[in-house]
Amino acid sequence: MIIDAELKGWLDDRAAQRDVDDAARRFARDWSASSPHQDFDAAMAALGDADAETVAEAARALLADDAWVDALVARLAAEMRAGAWFEPPFRALRSDIHSGLLVYEDDHLTIAAGVSRLTRLAERKQGGKGKGSIQFSGQVSVLRFLKAGGAQLAFWECDPIGADFSAASAGECRLTGKRRIADGETIVVDGRRQSYIIEQASANFTVLQANVKTGQAPVSVEYDSGTRRFIGCSAVDEGDCRIQMVATLARTLGHEEAFDAIAPFLDHASFFVRWHAMKELLGVDLAAALPHLKRMAARDPHPDPRAAARMVLDRIEYAPGPRKAA
Repeated sequence: MIIDAELKGWLDDRAAQRDVDDAARRFARDWSASSPHQDFDAAMAALGDADAETVAEAARALLADDAWVDALVARLAAEMRAGAWFEPPFRALRSDIHSGLLVYEDDHLTIAAGVSRLTRLAERKQGGKGKGSIQFSGQVSVLRFLKAGGAQLAFWECDPIGADFSAASAGECRLTGKRRIADGETIVVDGRRQSYIIEQASANFTVLQANVKTGQAPVSVEYDSGTRRFIGCSAVDEGDCRIQMVATLARTLGHEEAFDAIAPFLDHASFFVRWHAMKELLGVDLAAALPHLKRMAARDPHPDPRAAARMVLDRIEYAPGPRKAA
């Protein structure tokens, strides 16, 4: 195939690879120095220790002027036409229906631009027969629909997700309304208690989305769209996610120091990190993990790790035959 020959030629050409890297660095440098990026920086610097609602209002004002999006996309297109192997210097964001790029990030928020595809939305609806889950992100989000594509959104609410969140107190989510979104419309969704799902659309739609980091909930929460009951939760904070990932990696690789490296996270501030660390310790060395499991079952300050530890402990204590590491 021609593309294979072109790819091989590029992989064998160190100078061409350096040119691609240089182009990406130059693009990133120019974008950081551009007026839109500087405006984002200035607006965020002025916020100080503002709460999530204040940051969201600032984001709404920033996204109101979207002329920079066309300029950014045009520049990206020009670079990709000039070099087939050009890689945009932005983190790619992908889901089953959405593709986008993270174009701005600081301590207050992230801003992404992306496209949701009608065909993929239809495939998901048909594959799931209209059923699925409702995700509450744990973050306040500002969404500006540059092209709404005739999208109809269904809006949902749940009990507020706070530091004291637990599975037992999650309750059920509630449908609060449905409506079509207009081109150019901006909505604010407080993912600590609000969510939306895309019910239908007549065309692809383009969205700018600012996710507020300030004041975010400790977890994102998922509910079943049929029963409206709690399904599960996951970490929102990037640091918490990395701890969980590294703990799993250490256990999977069987590193001899994995147990001692993971054990300190049993005292982590986030209850779900503590439980994740406990699960990985059980997989590394069941006998060594048992004292920690018993302490968690008796004294963890959060009810979910206590209950989970108690359940696992009961299974271990009453399991027939010799104990084996998980």
